[in-house]
Amino acid sequence: MKNLIVAFFIVCYAPLHAQVIDELKAADVIALNAPDSCQSSVAVLGRYFATAFKDPTFRLRAIYTWTAMKISYDVANMGNVNAATPFNEMVNKTMQTRTAVCQGYASVFKALCDACAIRAYVVNGYTRQNGHINDISHAWIIAGLDSSYYGFDPTWGGGYMSNRNYVKQFNEQFFMIKPQNLIQDHMPFDPMWECLNYPVNNLDFNNAKTIPANGTAFFACTDSINAYLVLGSKEQCLAALRRLEVAGVINNLLMEWSKYLRGCIANENLNAVVSEKNKYVRMFNDAVTSYNNCIYAFNQYADYWNTQFTPSKAEPEIVGMLDLCYSYLDSCKKNLAEVIAGDPDMKQSTDQLKLAIDVAQDNLDKQKIFLKIYFNTDPPSRPQLFQNYSGAGFPTRK
Repeated sequence: MKNLIVAFFIVCYAPLHAQVIDELKAADVIALNAPDSCQSSVAVLGRYFATAFKDPTFRLRAIYTWTAMKISYDVANMGNVNAATPFNEMVNKTMQTRTAVCQGYASVFKALCDACAIRAYVVNGYTRQNGHINDISHAWIIAGLDSSYYGFDPTWGGGYMSNRNYVKQFNEQFFMIKPQNLIQDHMPFDPMWECLNYPVNNLDFNNAKTIPANGTAFFACTDSINAYLVLGSKEQCLAALRRLEVAGVINNLLMEWSKYLRGCIANENLNAVVSEKNKYVRMFNDAVTSYNNCIYAFNQYADYWNTQFTPSKAEPEIVGMLDLCYSYLDSCKKNLAEVIAGDPDMKQSTDQLKLAIDVAQDNLDKQKIFLKIYFNTDPPSRPQLFQNYSGAGFPTRK
């Protein structure tokens, strides 16, 4: 009975494997024959693949095949891998020209994955070919499928260089590579993206030692990736730089990437300073707006005062006109109190606004007193107040 069970599995395995291969080939055909109307943008193409394939594996295959075969390598810019180029800009340029270096291939691949609801990340690093470390950096993709991670290199999957000429040739070898196989020739700058619980350091990779040495510390790569993804940009760069330095900065590519990360951190610090300054500028502008609203409302009250409160209004309505002024002024003072003047210009502006607030406050308080006197005076005698009352805060009416 035991032998019968083993034989059963042997018989069933081969057709299943053949079925998967057939479905992958079918995905290739569908990807390469996508209607022109579906290739106008990654959003439209992604929806096309998402509709055509329910299984994310076959979506990934279509994305891999399309990216590898519909984009041509930009030989003239070989080696100009610019990770600082904004992602959307890189995607749009690549889709428009259909030519790119590895960064463009990887960016389009990720954008299509995003459109197909597949977790994917552009990974930068360096590679080994024919036993030698390449002297230019490279970019590829790590994608999550269920609880596992796989590597994809659509650049290498679309062709190869021969005598500085690009030869277009599909290669499925770089589709859905397990991390332990990907590390044979792809080394990320951030060792976290090796997606290995026992990562290889740069010196060992340089010496073609991609099996972890005895005593290599356990690295919870999945937990680390999950923690990394919720960090802010600056914290991500700091974490990546720390891991890079632990793995060893042993060549110029690693040195350049560490400089790039330090530059990103410096920019984040600068952006934080600018953002903080802009926050206080917005608060100051809100204070100015409230002040202007106060002055506008007070001018309306002053115009009514100059008519000796004619046509007649009920006491609550007249008091309400002044209360509105107080409300705007209180809002102005509240916003201004939160402003930190970080430079002389801002300090001068806040000081000027404080003086203006004091003047407005004084005028409002005088009018508050006037109204109290006004409404405590017999109606026939009230008009005389506009002639004799000097604390009203307005010029004597002529």
